[in-house]
Amino acid sequence: MSSIKPDPKKVTYAEYLTWPDEPRYEVIDGIPHKQSVPSRKHQRIHPANRRTVYPSTWHKDRIEKLNVYQKHGVKEYLLIYPNERVVEQYILTEEDVYGTPFIYKEEDVLRSFVLQGFEVAMIDIFS
Repeated sequence: MSSIKPDPKKVTYAEYLTWPDEPRYEVIDGIPHKQSVPSRKHQRIHPANRRTVYPSTWHKDRIEKLNVYQKHGVKEYLLIYPNERVVEQYILTEEDVYGTPFIYKEEDVLRSFVLQGFEVAMIDIFS
């Protein structure tokens, strides 16, 4: 298999489909970003529209992806900080912008504004 090394210029979806499965990349606004392998704790967390934030991905998750998701109308976005044991929940307002995030700590219960009836105790995520 050939070694394809995407550069920081924008790529098309068709180009992305020609890349090998490893190493893994995600494309944000046409720019490829190499993904690190998720930890076991990261793999256990499955709510929709969520990202686990690590120091190495902070800027991408908190700024770039948040702006992309807002632009495309993602109604709820969760940022999970496993080291700090905190979750930020962003909700899209009627003006199509994210409001001030709701902050959940280990003792709290998160309730989704989008997935009716979905709730999760933070202690279950962080245990």
